[in-house]
Amino acid sequence: MQDVTKAQIKAIHTLKSRLNLPQDHYEAMLIRYGVESSKFLTSREATLLIKELKNLERKQLKEAVKSEDCKCSKSQLDWIADLWVKTSKDKDFEALRWFIKKITGKLYLYPETMTHKEANKVINALKGWKAKVHLRDGALAVTQ
Repeated sequence: MQDVTKAQIKAIHTLKSRLNLPQDHYEAMLIRYGVESSKFLTSREATLLIKELKNLERKQLKEAVKSEDCKCSKSQLDWIADLWVKTSKDKDFEALRWFIKKITGKLYLYPETMTHKEANKVINALKGWKAKVHLRDGALAVTQ
């Protein structure tokens, strides 16, 4: 059995750092190989650990891309439409598009092409607007 190389140890620690892997998780991974430090791994075990860490990194990257760039969901679009109809005086689609541009900074031909994150911004803006309208209407009702 060959001992682990310096390059393998460097790769393990680089991946661990990129993953922001907590020390206890890292130690648990090492314990599965029956060691307490990466320098006690065999070359084969180090290769397996590197593959495992790379798979974790791939999963982390997929999740990051998924949460940032995926298109908004149908329920988000329904929620935006519902809040828009309940809140806006100008209920047409063109006005909604310009409102979305005001919030996101992008003019969308079709709102369904917004990202998940942008749709959440629009929903939060509409909720805030609805709350202001509700407070204003409530204040008017009290004074009349």
